[in-house]
Amino acid sequence: MHKGRVEPQFRFELVQNGIKIGEAYPLNKPTLRCNADAEVKISFSGNFVLNIPTPNWLKTNIRPYLIKDDTEERLGEYMITQADYTSDKNGLISWELKGMDFGQIPKRAKTEERVVFKAGEKYTDIVQSILLSLGIQNILTVTSDAVIANDRADWEIGTSYLKIINALLEEINYQSVWFDMQGNARISPMTNPKNSAVQHEYLQGELSEVKKQADVSSDIFKAYNVFVAMVSSPEYDEPLVAIAENNEPTSKISTVNIGRIQAPIKKLDDISSLDELQKYVDNLLFQSMREMESVSFRTSLNVHQVRDLIAIDHPICNGIYQEVEWKMTLSHDGEMTHTAEKVVFE
Repeated sequence: MHKGRVEPQFRFELVQNGIKIGEAYPLNKPTLRCNADAEVKISFSGNFVLNIPTPNWLKTNIRPYLIKDDTEERLGEYMITQADYTSDKNGLISWELKGMDFGQIPKRAKTEERVVFKAGEKYTDIVQSILLSLGIQNILTVTSDAVIANDRADWEIGTSYLKIINALLEEINYQSVWFDMQGNARISPMTNPKNSAVQHEYLQGELSEVKKQADVSSDIFKAYNVFVAMVSSPEYDEPLVAIAENNEPTSKISTVNIGRIQAPIKKLDDISSLDELQKYVDNLLFQSMREMESVSFRTSLNVHQVRDLIAIDHPICNGIYQEVEWKMTLSHDGEMTHTAEKVVFE
């Protein structure tokens, strides 16, 4: 620990309908894990004793807090998906708890009848209305003017609402829905990291929070440089097709340097416009360059969200990266591990 740095502390609230009803005290080192590509992005686990009688776990959530440098920050809110308990020889009950963020709500909710969306309805309005109907009130939305091009009844009875939400968001080049550390649903476009602000800097120096251990991997030999996306529907006389090619001489994986290597054709159920389809395939191309290099490294504990943009200055890697996974160990000596993909400005 660096001189002057205070070890982090934690507390864990039990809440019902947003109101604190008790506290949980950890017996081990609880963890948070984020996988930006998962349907439900953030998971929680830990072993605890409670200061209240057994709660109704169908209605009780857990909220961890990080206390660092005299500042308390919330680390999300998690629905309990598994609650196992044991009793020791003195009768003390401890709970092994596992939980997921609020993405679990639309994931476990299934359609009970054929879902129909009408041409002209705004995509973001539809997504918001679904979330509201499921009891999710706190929603932060970047509104899109894109509308459903044709009447839609694409999903079978029994489809999860999360699958429907994310399919609709994909059609307007939005990120899959995610929940921030305050418990808000986030509906926002995919952003080009070239035009985005860095959320965290991990730089070398006396007070550096980045550890020496790091691993770098490269998938350059699996890279594609030609991408095709297609929408085929009875409403269209011909399928809508968009193509993106990496022809940049300065790019290691361009068609100029390694020849044409086409990715599998991406087929979408529908799209708001041909321009939006082109944006979609352009994003696939940009992502292919980002995935060429990934780094895994460790730092002290900090509050991160989903897909944060980070700057790294490390003996074996440096530049701008976007996080795809992270894990926090919630203890006074805990560390944070990160997996991030390099943003390639080519």
